[in-house]
Amino acid sequence: MNTDKIKIFLDLAETLNFSRTALNMNITQSAVSQSISSLEKYLGTKLFYRNRKKVSLTPAGRLFYSGMHPVLTQFGKAVIHAREVAQSVKTMLTIGFSGTPYDVYALAELIKDFREDYPQVKVFLENYDYRTLVERLKQGYCDVVLTKSEAFSESSEVRFDYQFLAKSRYCVAVSKDYDFKGQQPVCFQDLANERLIFLDPRWCLPVQNALQAKLTREFPEVDYTLANNIVDFAEMIRAGLGAGVASPLAVDPRDEDVRLLPLAQEYTTELGIASLEGHKSEAATNFIDWLIKHDLPAMHPVEQD
Repeated sequence: MNTDKIKIFLDLAETLNFSRTALNMNITQSAVSQSISSLEKYLGTKLFYRNRKKVSLTPAGRLFYSGMHPVLTQFGKAVIHAREVAQSVKTMLTIGFSGTPYDVYALAELIKDFREDYPQVKVFLENYDYRTLVERLKQGYCDVVLTKSEAFSESSEVRFDYQFLAKSRYCVAVSKDYDFKGQQPVCFQDLANERLIFLDPRWCLPVQNALQAKLTREFPEVDYTLANNIVDFAEMIRAGLGAGVASPLAVDPRDEDVRLLPLAQEYTTELGIASLEGHKSEAATNFIDWLIKHDLPAMHPVEQD
């Protein structure tokens, strides 16, 4: 089984059209069919249902697609990296980020502008929870990580370079259609009377974890539900399922369907760019230096008292 057959399979799994995949891969439709048949014979199972009108993935095909897509992406990165190392060309940059709506928005804007100044740099993105990002950085899978300084509070055996970029204050995030009954600025007693959305502790950093723990400790009867990850956390708030205590990083700055209300107690966090001390590639150094000179996109505004 070679990577060309896998690439053909992945393309067909996305297009569900033999002629379109043949065009995308610059081969004949017959070659696509032969590759898929060969792959199915190798695996001992059908990957596609196909007739004259429709092509669709079998259950085995869906599983194979979900398993092979990240593997082939990682393989492609490894090939590029090996070639660049061999040629002493250091133009690959892998940026780790936690996937908050702000991260997604800001990185898209920053990378677009960065590549106008450094068009030779090939940028890859890795999305994990904060703790996993720190481990990926330690192991060299990421060159830099866009994260909060809190993420490194549990790491002592490895030294990091951390460049502060922006500071934000925790607030209360609600949908514009959510009937929030508390006053502004919001105090904990107000929150005790609301439906709350908490972020799973595995995704929490110390400040948010402390806030959530304080609410449940002081108000044992508080009504709350857990979001499995930062994306679900943001979407549950946006859907009006409750109020969440979060920093503006949890909200897309362009989202007019979400309100950020000031919190009476002052809890802050910061965003920065981190790298392994003494292990920055040329591309990473250029990106950090460039980032320091450019302002981050504005965060979602917090309503005034």
